[in-house]
Amino acid sequence: MIVCMVALGWLPDAVRAADVDVPVYVQRLTTAQDALTQAQALAGTPRDAAIQRARDALTGIDSVTVDGTRYPAPQSDALAALRRTPPDTERAVTELTLLRALLADEQGTVPDTQARRNLDRILSDRAFQSAEPNAVQAQAIRFQSWIGEQLRRLFRPLQRVKPPPNAPANTPGAGPVARLLALLGSPLLLILVALALAAVIIFVIARRWRKSERKAADAATPPPRTAAEWRQQADMLAAQGDYRAAVRALFLGALTELDERRLVVFDPALTDREYLREAQRQQSWLAEPLRPFVRLVESVVYANAPCHAAEYRRARAFTDDLRQITGGPYAVAA
Repeated sequence: MIVCMVALGWLPDAVRAADVDVPVYVQRLTTAQDALTQAQALAGTPRDAAIQRARDALTGIDSVTVDGTRYPAPQSDALAALRRTPPDTERAVTELTLLRALLADEQGTVPDTQARRNLDRILSDRAFQSAEPNAVQAQAIRFQSWIGEQLRRLFRPLQRVKPPPNAPANTPGAGPVARLLALLGSPLLLILVALALAAVIIFVIARRWRKSERKAADAATPPPRTAAEWRQQADMLAAQGDYRAAVRALFLGALTELDERRLVVFDPALTDREYLREAQRQQSWLAEPLRPFVRLVESVVYANAPCHAAEYRRARAFTDDLRQITGGPYAVAA
């Protein structure tokens, strides 16, 4: 209310014929201001009529009542500007805007003591009181604040060169080169690159470690030396469900047994096809019994064809056939 009193002129006035309260006074000021705003966009007779409406809204107000006390109405400067020849509408609009804003703000800031007491009584309830954080919660809040600060630092280089939304193409920071440089200088990108390099290094190290473990396991378990050992390993692999390796073990056992019987020399450097040709050269009668076995091994081991128990049983049958053929009278005669 002190501001209203200053605006309306401190000293109380005697009883006047025309006095209004503050809300009505603000409404009259608003009407005059709206009329002058229209007048600034008009010309000729419509403009004069709008200025006259503003004069009529401001005329006849001698005092304003505030809390039962009358004060002189302070719109005289705006009314005097309108009575000039020609009327100074800009000066009048400025005066009315300042006076209206002053009175409106003062009206909005008048405290309601009863409402304030009710609000204080409600907020004093324990349900509206925030409990003090314990040591763990306080530490979590500090850690959250630290994380937020670090993220702001990471993205700060990108914001530093961010151009205005409608900046032309030649504005510094508006081009793709500037954005690329900002991205390259961002700590976030450096961290991502470091993480990617670390992941690659870990992958390479893990791969080499697995290879070394595999080699160590192979060295610790020497391969079978005799045909009987190959057959035992084939049975063990088949029991584990590794039928592909079991078929390969049966084939190597069959070649080892041919070498043990002095029929075909076993050379590990030869491929399966080369060994078939070597068997045909050394023992021509072995080529046909050995050929389907070689095809089976090539399909399941090298061509990655499906290999299940049925393929393992076929390999076992080929092995038994070869043992029966090589152990017969024909093999002895050869």
